[in-house]
Amino acid sequence: MTRHPSKPLSSTATHRPPSLFNRPRLFTGLAALALGALLYLLERPAARTYFIPRTLAEMLQPDGGAGLFGALGQQLPTFLHTFSLCLLTAALLRVGWRGALGICGAWLVTDALFELGQQTTTAEWLARHVPAWFQHVPVLDNTASYFLHGRFDPLDLLSIVLGAAAAFVLILATRRFDPSSGGAANGV
Repeated sequence: MTRHPSKPLSSTATHRPPSLFNRPRLFTGLAALALGALLYLLERPAARTYFIPRTLAEMLQPDGGAGLFGALGQQLPTFLHTFSLCLLTAALLRVGWRGALGICGAWLVTDALFELGQQTTTAEWLARHVPAWFQHVPVLDNTASYFLHGRFDPLDLLSIVLGAAAAFVLILATRRFDPSSGGAANGV
């Protein structure tokens, strides 16, 4: 095998194109999101699950929800939602501890506000103030119903905090895989 004299053999043999995203964060985030969807499919009543076709849910849970995870099955989807969205956001960015804190903090606040919005005292007010144009946008069309029919649970707030904290730790642990980092992480 001949090689170009200006290129050392080791760099041509191990060269990989740069990644556009942090793969460990991306794949862990996608896996956590998929597990959360599976939990909804297996644990939650079909009538209360917006994004899963009722016939599929009824086929997989003929008794209305198996409760495979017991009490943990109530908070685990909330944990996984926060955890996965933090990781998926950070998968596209080169972040240090400040960036990781910002991402995790933003998802913590977003998820916590949606959870707090399910309280009886605020749910009706929020549902009345959902913009009318939301009715014509998939996913957003369910916003008022989410607040009115959702169930506020303080343990969900705890699971949101734990999901954001776990994601923060994992984001920092995977900085060396950041796009274009060359193995170095910055402080941002």
